[in-house]
Amino acid sequence: MKRYKTETGEEVTQANPEEKQVEELQQPEEELAEEQLADKDVAEAVDQASSPQEGAEAEEMAISEPSEYQEEELEQPRRFTLPTREQWIGWLPFLAVILFGAILRFWGLGDKPLHHDESLHAYFSLQLMHNMENWIGCFAPGASCYHYDPLLHGPFQFHAIAFVYKISQILGAPDHGVNTTTVRIAAATLGSLLVGLPYFLRDYMGRIGAWLACFLLAISPSMVYFSRFAREDIYMAFFTLWLVISVARYMRDRQMKWLIMAAVAFALSYATKEATFLTVAVFGSFFVAVAVWELGLKWPLRETVSSDAAFVRYLPRTYAPVALLGLLIVGGLFAKVFFGWMHDTSIYITKNDANLAQADAYVANLKNVTVAIVPWIGILLGAFVLFVLVREMMGKLPPPGRRGLARWVDPERQPLLDAIVTMQWTHWFFALLCGWAVFLVLFTVLFTNIRGGIGDGIWQGIYYWLQQQQVARGGQPWYYYLLLIPLYEQIGLVFGLVGVVRCLVRPSRFRLFLVYWFVGNVFIYSWAAEKMPWLMIHMTMPMMLLAAVGLEPVVVTLFQRSKGWLNRAAVTDAALQLGAYPALPRAKSAVGVTAIVSGVLAILLLIPTLQNMYQVTYVHYADGPHEMMIYVQTTTDVNIVMAKVDALDQKLYGGRHELPIGLTKEATWPFAWYLRDYTHVCFEFPSGCADTAKNIPIIIDGAETIGEDQSQYGASYAFHQYHMRTWWDEGYKPPPVPPDWGGVGPWLWLSYGDTPPPGAKFDLGKAANNIWQWWWYRKAIGSTQGSYDMGLLIRKDVGITP
Repeated sequence: MKRYKTETGEEVTQANPEEKQVEELQQPEEELAEEQLADKDVAEAVDQASSPQEGAEAEEMAISEPSEYQEEELEQPRRFTLPTREQWIGWLPFLAVILFGAILRFWGLGDKPLHHDESLHAYFSLQLMHNMENWIGCFAPGASCYHYDPLLHGPFQFHAIAFVYKISQILGAPDHGVNTTTVRIAAATLGSLLVGLPYFLRDYMGRIGAWLACFLLAISPSMVYFSRFAREDIYMAFFTLWLVISVARYMRDRQMKWLIMAAVAFALSYATKEATFLTVAVFGSFFVAVAVWELGLKWPLRETVSSDAAFVRYLPRTYAPVALLGLLIVGGLFAKVFFGWMHDTSIYITKNDANLAQADAYVANLKNVTVAIVPWIGILLGAFVLFVLVREMMGKLPPPGRRGLARWVDPERQPLLDAIVTMQWTHWFFALLCGWAVFLVLFTVLFTNIRGGIGDGIWQGIYYWLQQQQVARGGQPWYYYLLLIPLYEQIGLVFGLVGVVRCLVRPSRFRLFLVYWFVGNVFIYSWAAEKMPWLMIHMTMPMMLLAAVGLEPVVVTLFQRSKGWLNRAAVTDAALQLGAYPALPRAKSAVGVTAIVSGVLAILLLIPTLQNMYQVTYVHYADGPHEMMIYVQTTTDVNIVMAKVDALDQKLYGGRHELPIGLTKEATWPFAWYLRDYTHVCFEFPSGCADTAKNIPIIIDGAETIGEDQSQYGASYAFHQYHMRTWWDEGYKPPPVPPDWGGVGPWLWLSYGDTPPPGAKFDLGKAANNIWQWWWYRKAIGSTQGSYDMGLLIRKDVGITP
């Protein structure tokens, strides 16, 4: 219970939303225990139990406090108390699923060889750790210390991995705390914590719905696999969901801590990956649409039309739909112009070196101007705060109440606008301060690069992203995710679509936001030039929340029915012992039958989902040709090569890591990280060590120079060819348009692989069989020959064969 003071000083008690939810969830269960509950009552009880926002609350995303209440709760002394038995019972299901998700993410975490991108992140995180050991030295002009580079994405992951390295080093972990396990601990940790975040959405999704969301996130193949992958996407996913929860909680509770957490989550997401710009586009457009809708609610439409014509009754009651339609038109035109400008700008920048130099100079000037302006912004904010504090000390601040714009806002019908116009200055000021502090700490690399960090952090990321639009890494078709997600996420996809329907049929603002988030991400990531499998988690995460919405009434109904059947059986047994003849049980209702069928379907869909999660995570984790979710993955052959290197070093130098090694440019990654402890590595072999190149004991080269090096060194070196990276067949791409690579299209590829017979057409039976064979036996649909190879050359006189 919460207590508030009215403006007259009267104390008022109000139930917490969570307490209301518990009552709503318990009430239907008690009613169903009675044998006389009608089928209609069951359906209504399911809706009440599944979400505390059904019915009258379906139009509002949040509940505002009554206007006569002050927003601040009465300050009461806080004392630490042990959790009650009821609290532990409520927490236990969530703690169990979080633990289960953590086990899936940490089990065998270091088994998979480092992906090309992981090796970059691991290497430069190690550099950052060494930099911080001599933090003062990084202030020196020209110091070679880690700086933010958008090529490697945001600075957060490098700080996080470096921190894990240092802690692991202190704890005495193998390899001085730097290995394939510690590289991924930060990703696995946030991936595990992400599983528990829906707990904080109980007020919006219901307790059972929130738990289902946790469970689906825990077992999702993509969420599990990429939580074990040292790339920035799982960090961004965690911060994005944290941002959503913080904003939702702030809209409901209006407590400053939630706004501060929202600002911190956004800053961390921005410091993780430039794709945060896409999040801003999706979330921002939704909130603008809600604000425009609420503005339209102020003006009635239907009652202003005096005509008796029949069409009048079809008019909306307010101008809200008209305002929203106007926004869609204006927003659509703006988006067309903006994206066209962005496309043309990207082409112009990358057209030639002269344009690139001009663009570089323009962005450099933007950075300089920004760095010059930022201190003045800080001064102005400081002056504003000082002015407010002085007025407060002099007692000249106006008394609490609805003033200014707040007088024109209805807190019940316009909660978003109400939250904006009644927000206390301390809320937005401290939120801005905390978000800016996170930005400064990370982008300036603990204040060692203040000027460069501020300018690069604001402008360099978007500049790099603009350039990459013409690169279109991956070269994937627009339907890439529409093919990838159904192959792996069966229960999430099917019940996610059910959840979309349920959210549209029985909407609340939060439910509409989930739909918009999911659909918006699918659209915008399919539109973006770069399409990679790790980006799918930004679509599967909201899809899992929608799937929980879709599954919730099924689980609630089955639970209530089971409890009712058990109670009815107990009553029957008691009656028989007394010699009475109980009435025959009622026939199963449509609600119960639908729930049973849906429950069976959920189990059937859960089985292939778990199979896919197991195969991609624990069996084929480094087997690109058999897993579409794995993109150009380093193979276990790298471990074989490193075993040869270590054996030769042990033989010649006693394991002191002094073995001279030639590493060609094409083989730099991931071997720059794997050879991190070797002190005599010749990078860009042979030009990097021309004096000793002819006598170097061991050479590792990439595919481009394998033939040349083999012919040049074959007389005195033994040679063996390995796979460095492998990939999934891409015959699903559209037919080629020279000079681009292509395939046979998705339908023929599903039916026949990448070599369909002449005149072949889509065959549903063959496609279903190919998918079935892949699901259960991991039989690849197309070719398994896709690989980038490496060569290992070892001098014949050293006694080790390659």
